[in-house]
Amino acid sequence: MGGDDYTWAAALMQRRRERFAQFSPVFWRPATGVEEAHAEFMRSLAAQDGTVAVRTDHGFAISTPAGDRCVVDDFAVDHDDLWRTDGAELAFGVWAARSFRQTTLRVVTATADEPKRTMLRSLGLTVVERWWVKELDSAGAEVIWGHVMLGSVSGLIVPAPPVYDPQGPVCLLNGIAAADAAVAADQAARRGAVLAIVPDTSDRSVVAPIFESAGFHNPSEFYEGEPR
Repeated sequence: MGGDDYTWAAALMQRRRERFAQFSPVFWRPATGVEEAHAEFMRSLAAQDGTVAVRTDHGFAISTPAGDRCVVDDFAVDHDDLWRTDGAELAFGVWAARSFRQTTLRVVTATADEPKRTMLRSLGLTVVERWWVKELDSAGAEVIWGHVMLGSVSGLIVPAPPVYDPQGPVCLLNGIAAADAAVAADQAARRGAVLAIVPDTSDRSVVAPIFESAGFHNPSEFYEGEPR
């Protein structure tokens, strides 16, 4: 990728965010007026050592190194029916150009994006992590940034990535049990967070009833493996 490719890619990603906002209106709510900044971010990211940025006529993917993984976040195609063709080609493209130190491909996807998920499964990748999210009523609460104690667990209250606009800070709850999520989310709201996010690697069939009964839903997944 190069030149105006990043402007085109940023517009493509913005359209996808607008589409997925209907599935999780706060978590996926797109920020406005960020396409130029996102294009510049991807352009600068692609210039870093180990980053791979590839495109076809109808899609693009950018991977970054993270330990033994090459991680793909910005990844889109023009139409859903192109995931099985252009999408798969792009996944193999970043994999083929990776550093020899990366032995695993990690791809982020919306849970609602079934065509993309189908493509990832067809390459032999499997879900290794899900994000469980709950919208919070933090009206009138003063924001406490950074690390906070939420009952018996800790959380991290931070701004959302600039391409999203949940209209307030989010609270990341890493490494907590599903059973602790409800109390932690209530405590996060009292510290000004508008979203509680719990990354979880457990069996979905086991934890889903617990999260869902506490008002959480699962908007995103992380697939990993060696594509074939």
